[in-house]
Parts: sequence; structure tokens; C-alpha cells
Amino acid sequence: MGCAARAVHRLRPFALAAALLVLLAGCGDATPSSNAGKPRRVLDSTVQVEDTLEVSGTADQRLLGFLQARYGDNARLDAPWQDQWDDTEVEALRPVTRSVCARDTRDTDGQVQTLLAVCQTLDDAASVEPGRLDLYVLRDGPSVGTTEAPLLVIAQRLQGQYGRRGAPGTVQVEPLGPHRHAFRITHGQIQRGVTLASRTYVAVHANRLREVAVLREHIDNSAARPCGDAGKGCDDTPFNVDFGIAVGTADAVDGYWPLTVRSRGQDCAGPAHSYDLVAFDAGARRYAVPAELQRAGCAE
Repeated sequence: MGCAARAVHRLRPFALAAALLVLLAGCGDATPSSNAGKPRRVLDSTVQVEDTLEVSGTADQRLLGFLQARYGDNARLDAPWQDQWDDTEVEALRPVTRSVCARDTRDTDGQVQTLLAVCQTLDDAASVEPGRLDLYVLRDGPSVGTTEAPLLVIAQRLQGQYGRRGAPGTVQVEPLGPHRHAFRITHGQIQRGVTLASRTYVAVHANRLREVAVLREHIDNSAARPCGDAGKGCDDTPFNVDFGIAVGTADAVDGYWPLTVRSRGQDCAGPAHSYDLVAFDAGARRYAVPAELQRAGCAE
């Protein structure tokens, strides 16, 4: 669509003639605009986002009503559905497959909450392009008189970027404390020949869904080019390390149990074997994960 055509539809009919003259004069040599006002990449939704929804029926029917309010009538609770992604960088619609990839009901401080994840895979993505992930925490609101209780969105984290080849990885719900429940996202990527598998925990904290921990599950450089092909300054020392992560069941800090991480494998300097206890930092609102457990290469 041309420059003039993109802008004219916003104007009243009596202003079209004057606007066309101005726009056509300026379109040919317009300088690029600043990125400050550029729309961010969005996964297009068909209706306005609402935090309180009047939906009725069984628990499944209410959740389906929520999904269709957010993503349109094609949304499904138990099967993938096809949709379009409005990629504002190339001004084109791209095919996307959406699905509910995690769903669980948990009792949190006496309130029953539903944790819901919607995975969104870009069907024509490049290998380095991440997928998108929408996370929700829902609960029933108070009913008034004989009306059915509304469905409330008490926290959400939209369009999180994880994974590669347009897919966001896998999601499950896991407890991080007696009343702390988190989305556990397992996702991978390749950086300069280093294969990385990571685990991210997203939990409700201070009324928001936050990334409370990001840790490695695996690193290796088996996909790196041999030094003979890479030129000077290269080091092809092989390394391959697995990180076993477990959630504790005692000594909670601000409601979060500690994480234990065991490293095993072959590092650049020799056998890798270590043990880390990672506690929650209440001031930072996240786990104090050391750099060693977030690295993308040899241990220093």
C-alpha cells in the first residue's frame, strides 16, 4: 500500500483532495522516521482486551469463552487453531498456530486460580526467530445476586519471546513454594555454535507475572565450526555440561523454596561437577542465580 493510501482512510471526505496533494508531494523523498513511534510487533487479537469477562457454563466452557474473547471464534481449549500474526515490521500478515500448552488449577492463599498458557508458533519463522507465549492467571470474581461469577484476569504476561524456529518451547505449571505456583518454560537456542537449553520460571509476585529465575539446563559446543574453518582466535575445546535442577520443600524465603542445581559433564578445563543452592532474593523479587548457571560457554 502506498504512502498516500495508508493515511487517507483516516481523513474526512472533504479533506481528501488537499491531503492527497500534500502526501503525494512528500512521499517520494520522506526521511525515515524514528523508531520511537514505531508499533511494536504484536500477535493480532480480534477484540479489545478485557480484564473482567461475563462467561457462563462449566469450567471448560468459561475458559473457552475467555480464549475466544481474546483470540477470536477460532480459539480452542483442547486443540491448536490457525490464525494470523500482524508483523508490523514488514507490514504483512503471517500464519501462526496457537494452542493452550499449559493449564492447571491451584489453591493460592485460599483462592482457586487457573494458570493458563497459550503457545504461539510462527509457521514461517527463521531458525533464530523465537516463538511467543501468553501467560494468564485467572480466578472467579464475586457474584452479584443471581448472576454468575465473572471471570477475572488477575495477572498476565503477553508475547514473551522464547525458543527458536518460531516455537516457544514447552510449558508446565510447577510449585515454587507452599502457595507460589509458576510457569516453568523450557526453551532452547543456538548461539555461535553453542547449543543452549534453558529453564525460565514465571510466577505471580507483587500482583504481576514476573520472570523469577532463568537457569541453564544444558550447554555444549558440538555444533561449533572446527577451528580449521574458523581462522585465528578460535578455541575448539569441547564442552558438554548438564544442569540438574530441583525445587526444595523447606526453608522458604518470601514463600519461595530454594533451588538446587547440580552440574555434571565435561567443561573446557576438565570434568565439571558442582552443587549450587539458589535462594530467593526478596529485595530483587527473583532468585539470586549466579552467572555460572546462566553462562553460554566455558566456565571462567
